[in-house]
Amino acid sequence: MLAAAASLALLLASGETIRWNASVETQARGRNEPGGAVAGRSGLGELDLHARLGVSTQGADGTAALTYLPSVLVSQVAFGAAGEAGNATRHVGRLEWQTRLTPTTRLTSRTSLDWGLTDFSPLSGQVTPPVVGLLPARRFVRTLGVETMLDVTHAFSRRLQLSVAAGLQRSGGVGHDAVSVLPFQVGPQATASLRWAADRTNTITLLASASESRFSSGTLVTSASETVFSSGVTSVFSSLETGWTLRASPHTVLDAAAGVVLVRSSGPDFFSRGTYGSGALGAAWDVPMAPQRALRTSLRLRLVPGVDRFTALAILTARAEGNAELTDGRLRLGVFAAEGHIISGAAVGADDLRLEARSSWVVANGWALEARMGAARTNQLLFTGWQFQALVGLRWEDRGSF
Repeated sequence: MLAAAASLALLLASGETIRWNASVETQARGRNEPGGAVAGRSGLGELDLHARLGVSTQGADGTAALTYLPSVLVSQVAFGAAGEAGNATRHVGRLEWQTRLTPTTRLTSRTSLDWGLTDFSPLSGQVTPPVVGLLPARRFVRTLGVETMLDVTHAFSRRLQLSVAAGLQRSGGVGHDAVSVLPFQVGPQATASLRWAADRTNTITLLASASESRFSSGTLVTSASETVFSSGVTSVFSSLETGWTLRASPHTVLDAAAGVVLVRSSGPDFFSRGTYGSGALGAAWDVPMAPQRALRTSLRLRLVPGVDRFTALAILTARAEGNAELTDGRLRLGVFAAEGHIISGAAVGADDLRLEARSSWVVANGWALEARMGAARTNQLLFTGWQFQALVGLRWEDRGSF
């Protein structure tokens, strides 16, 4: 991180052009969600503010970019009882630095910091994990996420490229109250990928990854009781996967992947080890319909092993996602659907379903209006049942240089 910050300062002082980008988005929404077995359903009115400010520069042998993304959520109960209405703030910072070591070798450093109240509601846009896991017993939890990675990429030729990355990560709750409902985990991680473009239409990728996470103590709330997990639990996750991408036509891309994952978890009084298969099938279509009209659709099926953030044990999730977006000049219309279900391991049977319809209209240069309607369902406590929301928003964005 110090090297990245020093490189950013050096590039900023080098006299190169500094580019900036900024955006602000305001969303006013109404939510209807479960309020508990006694309270019935609850209605909330919310005002969500998001901002983005970034600066970047490019020198003769490197680039650097710094981005800050704050957000504020103001929530008020309209009817029923919702115990977690109020204000929630979140701060995200990202720093990326890249330099060219040789004409075919690049060194990249990425550092991110995410701190504040995270919304774990199934309708939240803040949490979109690829693996369905148990949710905390609260909607808002104060979390701290830190990740730093160093990546070396070497191109042996135009068709063959190797990338190796290593770093450290910390995620989960921060503070005694938050850690009691959402344990934190910290540890190293590494990946290595080999990408080969066999021809103009076929690309083959080999990906290997490994990570180790040490979990803090936490409390898991089930339908019958509470279980307190002792600290010192360690989980080791390693995987090997091969992928294939086919550009079947100028407007159609198909992809497939298959692999094997080994998960080993150990603690003061238990040991668990398992081997799982992973895989994915996907297709994307980009259909031009007119000079200013296009339809983009995608469908993806995945089998994803992972580690549950409470028990540090393996889980295996089946997941399906579909997306479609129609662009017609300044108008965009889209629909999205995703469903995940844990089919084995810890928290077996947990599932989630999310549906969304969205639209946006560019009213002027840099200004856009948007509207969304969404629904989500899960069988996990606190959020059990259906949730609904409707929102209208205004977005402004601009960019320039100095």
